[in-house]
Amino acid sequence: MTSQKTNWVLVFALLVAGLFAAAQFGKLTLTLPVLRETYPEGGAFVPVLISIVGMVGILLGAVAGSVVARTGVARALTGALLAGGVLSLLEATLPHITLFAMLRTAEGLSHLAIVVATPTLMASIAADKDRPVVMAIWASFFGISMALTAVLLPSLLALGGLSVVFVAHGAGMLAIALLLYPLLPKERIAKPVPISYFAEHQTIYTTPRLLIAGGGFVWYTILYISLLAILPVALNLPVWAITALPLISIVGTLWGGFLGKRFPPDQLVNAGFILTIGASGIVYLASPAIWPLFGLFFVMALIPAASFAAIPYFNAAPTDRARATGGIAQLGNVGTTAGTPIFVLVFDQAGLWGVCVVMALFCAIGIGCTVLLRARIK
Repeated sequence: MTSQKTNWVLVFALLVAGLFAAAQFGKLTLTLPVLRETYPEGGAFVPVLISIVGMVGILLGAVAGSVVARTGVARALTGALLAGGVLSLLEATLPHITLFAMLRTAEGLSHLAIVVATPTLMASIAADKDRPVVMAIWASFFGISMALTAVLLPSLLALGGLSVVFVAHGAGMLAIALLLYPLLPKERIAKPVPISYFAEHQTIYTTPRLLIAGGGFVWYTILYISLLAILPVALNLPVWAITALPLISIVGTLWGGFLGKRFPPDQLVNAGFILTIGASGIVYLASPAIWPLFGLFFVMALIPAASFAAIPYFNAAPTDRARATGGIAQLGNVGTTAGTPIFVLVFDQAGLWGVCVVMALFCAIGIGCTVLLRARIK
């Protein structure tokens, strides 16, 4: 399914599917106080309801690529959107917290299938010259979704609380599934492949071209959510600045897509890490000034744009692209889950200086991983 002309209508339709997938996180992350009131008996378990979706990605991300390849990306995506819509509608009934947790686990499977199938499809429908930009558009999906969700949630909550939020999300997922179906290629992307949990992990983590995208991306994900949580506290940021940071990241990601038309993705990943190291030093030296944060989040956004561009750049076969996407999904969830506890501990013990040092350390590790993996790709 290599395209000579980019299908931009389908690219943006697939982006919308990604926005709803990201909202599977956002609809709970941004309503945590209301969720606590709804399930007071849940106590400390309530925040875990948010993390369950990411935990599924950690456990099953590596095999998701082969499952999607075996099923066919179009079928996998449509099925996952339909399932996600139905699950959100069931969540709208606000069932007992145990059942709600089970629904969230199933929602994690839906989320994983979407985030593996969608970029695989987007790479396949893009012309070679447009592919870095198309992958950067995909890389911006989480930030765009969180921003839109934050804007829409107050009105939805005012209409009828969490139930209305879940109904709106579920209806949206069902609608995009129906709209996408006639636009998607119906053929399977590959012949059926055997699926083995341990064999898939071994294949991905011992094959540099499958691993290189996730090998840099994981260090970015450790940073991004953590810094959004820690830096506003460390620098006592006003609300407008906190809101601006993810928006600046989106702009930086799209800029990275255009740069990807001129530079190989591994070089762009390393450039993003190097610039982030420099920006972290400026954030510390210029604190409590706000402007260095804008530069930090702008240059850091080069990393996801280049990481997703690395998937089709180093992998021509659709099955390999699906596997590489499964790997980046797994590692991305590892980073997102592990990052915030690490940086909270560092901030509590060493303040802003410690945060900036550890930020630079993770960037250096990201550079090392990318360089080593690239050297092993023939």
